[in-house]
Amino acid sequence: MMTYDEILGIIYVQVTGVGFLWNCVILFLNIYNFLIAHRMRPKNLIISHLAFSNAIFLLFGGIPSATRMWRMKCLLEELGIRIITYIQTMGRGLSLGSTCFLSIFQAISISPNNSRWAQLKTRAPKCIIQCILLCWVFNLLLDMIVFFCPITPQNSTDSKYGCNTGYRILDMNYEDNFKIRILICVHDSFFLCLMSCSSIYMVVTLYRHRKNVNHIHNNNQSIKISPETKATQAIVVLVSTFVFFNIFSPLFMLYMSYFKYSNPWMIHISIFLSLGYPTVSPFLLISTDKQITRACTSSLKD
Repeated sequence: MMTYDEILGIIYVQVTGVGFLWNCVILFLNIYNFLIAHRMRPKNLIISHLAFSNAIFLLFGGIPSATRMWRMKCLLEELGIRIITYIQTMGRGLSLGSTCFLSIFQAISISPNNSRWAQLKTRAPKCIIQCILLCWVFNLLLDMIVFFCPITPQNSTDSKYGCNTGYRILDMNYEDNFKIRILICVHDSFFLCLMSCSSIYMVVTLYRHRKNVNHIHNNNQSIKISPETKATQAIVVLVSTFVFFNIFSPLFMLYMSYFKYSNPWMIHISIFLSLGYPTVSPFLLISTDKQITRACTSSLKD
């Protein structure tokens, strides 16, 4: 009979595998569309970067957690653990930045022509690549802190099986690591606030647009929802999903760091929440993006 740890390990692998596979599907289909049309829409470029970031995070975040649950011996030295943690945190940061960019870009795209954001409509598509490169530089530099902070001793009870990665690499008994986690929470909160503000703006804009349309058309006449409105609604749902899955994970780690207490179930919940968004987001994108759906159906027919 399997133990709870073995069952959790299997769930980790299943969640990681499904999320990694579908993020790769989105990335492949966008590249496929680019090779055919020789042009990629700015929004699809952000979606491709988001899928790539999610795949990195799932690969380097879910697999170490599963091997830990299966009580596999850690074959990595301290440098290897730091590198895995570095790539993992970088993938999460890139996913956070991509979701934020996607939300802001869509808010600019649907802004009325008489709004303050209207001037950015023509400039925003030209700045996508620069923003992505800036996101990479920022996360590459910020996550370098992983190589300088003290980590959990190898002979500790928490490190008996598997490799400590992510938040668990930090030594909870070291006071400066608590300041690092506060910095991580401030960093996440800043981007979450940007996403929330842009999402609220999109909801208000859609509400006003819907109100105007209802005023123009008769109540008996059916009103079709435009593709732009559907895409905006999907991105609002995507941002809401990100906020739901990621707002609690850093708080759990901050709580355990402050009270020097490692609750296994709180750690498991935190890991599941962190893996939830990169696993769910591909299905939200595929169900709403017509180009991705068309490419998927055409490839299946071929």
